[in-house]
Amino acid sequence: MYSLKDTDPSKQPPTPVLTVSQLTNRIRDVLEDEFDSVLVVGEVSNAKVYPSGHWYFSLKDQEATLPCVCFKNSNASIKFKLEDGLMVVARGKLSVYPPRGAYQMVATYMEPVGVGEWQLAFEQLKRKLEAEGLTNPERKRAIPILPRRVGVVTSPVGAALRDILSALTRRNNSVSVVISPAKVQGEGSPEEIAQAISYLEALPDIDVVIVARGGGSIEDLWSFNTEIVARAVAGCRIPVISGVGHETDLTICDLVADLRAPTPTAAAELVARGASELSEKWNFLSRRLLGAIDEKLATAERELIRLSPLHALGRYEGRLDLSLANVQRNKQILTGSIDRLLAKQEHQFLKLRERLKDLGPGSVLSRGFSILRSLEGNVISDAGDLKAGDKVEAIFKVGRVKMTVDSVDRTKCYDQ
Repeated sequence: MYSLKDTDPSKQPPTPVLTVSQLTNRIRDVLEDEFDSVLVVGEVSNAKVYPSGHWYFSLKDQEATLPCVCFKNSNASIKFKLEDGLMVVARGKLSVYPPRGAYQMVATYMEPVGVGEWQLAFEQLKRKLEAEGLTNPERKRAIPILPRRVGVVTSPVGAALRDILSALTRRNNSVSVVISPAKVQGEGSPEEIAQAISYLEALPDIDVVIVARGGGSIEDLWSFNTEIVARAVAGCRIPVISGVGHETDLTICDLVADLRAPTPTAAAELVARGASELSEKWNFLSRRLLGAIDEKLATAERELIRLSPLHALGRYEGRLDLSLANVQRNKQILTGSIDRLLAKQEHQFLKLRERLKDLGPGSVLSRGFSILRSLEGNVISDAGDLKAGDKVEAIFKVGRVKMTVDSVDRTKCYDQ
């Protein structure tokens, strides 16, 4: 070991000469031993997120700046995004970065000051999507009045699915439902929800999609506050209704969906309301028309009476009685005609509705038929479109079967 000796060896022992690395390591040992667990509050500045996933930033106050790093394995559990200007409390330890000979804080967790971590993450994503126009009312599409086929993205074992099916059956049982199951909370659930939406989007004849789950804490509902789910909902080519949580819950999914329902049941009722609303409107207009006619006739009766002077009552009594009789007779004729017209139109309406139901695929499948499709989703009606070895899918009223073609016979089975 090299040493520098004092001019007077008798006064002090020789001082060892250390390499830069040795001195830096000793300083690091002292810092890490002394400050192995600290909490520091400060404003984030110079925030950088590297492709590796590590966060590099500084915490500062009015008089000092502390360089910091938060490695990927630590920041993965932090919900909000690192931004300059945030006031945070960081937990971690002090260490030394030998290549620069500078001390820094290695943060293992951070919390925002003045606002909860979950709420901050929600607001950050909301601002980002608003800046892109994804929450604008102008981009949202109308929900079909009479949808025939509804896609549902939710947990297959949750109460939300039971509530949706019950509401659809109660309000409009002619609607067919395609369930695209997905986890609605926990690790991997945002990806499953986005994939379930994508699956429905690829199917033909889906008129509207319901994305739903029951109520819960903000942690339980967090999958619906993630960017991957928000973009899947906003980018879906089919109109989307969001029915997540209870009426007081608001998620990012609600903001980007074409329509927000306060509950899963309400989402189903919004889909099924078309048929019942048309029937209710028909009844309302019928009552309104009859009321208007009665009012007009009553007004005419009052006007006739007003125009009949008392001194000329005897002279015109017969004519007035005849006019009143004609009015009453015409009223009965008109009322009867309207009743018959309304009954005829109502019968025609019900007949057309039943005919639509009979022509629907659900009715055909209920009679024992099935739909044969290629694995790409194309309906096959001619055996000539197939060859031995082709893989096809048969859809029944309940379930579907994938099969391989053994042989093909183009003999005509039914006359056109």
